[in-house]
Amino acid sequence: MSALMMPPQPTGTVREQLLRQYSYLFQMAQQLNLALEQLEQGTAQPQQGITRTAQPQEQQYRTLKSMVIQTAQQVRQEMDRLAARLEGEYVAVSDFGTYVERLNNYIEANPDAITQYYSFSSALQADIDAVSADFDDYRADTQGYIRTGIVYYDGAVPVYGVAVGQNLTATEVDGEPMVDQNNFRATFTARKLSFWQDTTEVAYVSDNQLYITNITVLQQLTVGKWKLSAENGLAFRWIGG
Repeated sequence: MSALMMPPQPTGTVREQLLRQYSYLFQMAQQLNLALEQLEQGTAQPQQGITRTAQPQEQQYRTLKSMVIQTAQQVRQEMDRLAARLEGEYVAVSDFGTYVERLNNYIEANPDAITQYYSFSSALQADIDAVSADFDDYRADTQGYIRTGIVYYDGAVPVYGVAVGQNLTATEVDGEPMVDQNNFRATFTARKLSFWQDTTEVAYVSDNQLYITNITVLQQLTVGKWKLSAENGLAFRWIGG
């Protein structure tokens, strides 16, 4: 069992004494908050060390990292960052209407990764007096990104790879939304190829195996020398020699 640090002796000017007392109270409050948090989680550890037999190394790392950050007296972060924006516009005007297309590419580079954000928007305004159309105004917007570098963390270890995501695709006809697609992305690393829906990994390929949460076969499925078909009901057919 370890004891709390005793308060400093009241020496120096009044201002210096107040600063030392404030620093002492601040550090004591951090230690007490950390102890309460560990008690709530049921994993309270002595302040002067971590019992190696009580937690796996990964949990020890996370606990010690949290303690260091929460009780740090000095924090410093240095990071170089580069950003650039590229824009393009295409406009076509005729007797039948007006078409406008805009492209944007925002590039952000830092030590973690290089990320490219893409956005596309188009608007088609029809002249209903010159052409027969079922709409007056048609708009489409989509956003996506490509990230190269750290795509996620495996515990405490960063995993490097490439992530491709489609944030939102929406189509609007005469002010009414027609399509709204949720976040979907794919990540490619040296160990596996993963497909994500929002924050859930729904499928991945690793170690010569395909793992998938749900699967829908639209026509037929071949397993070895057997074929599963749903054309005229569910049927298995031998296709081997």
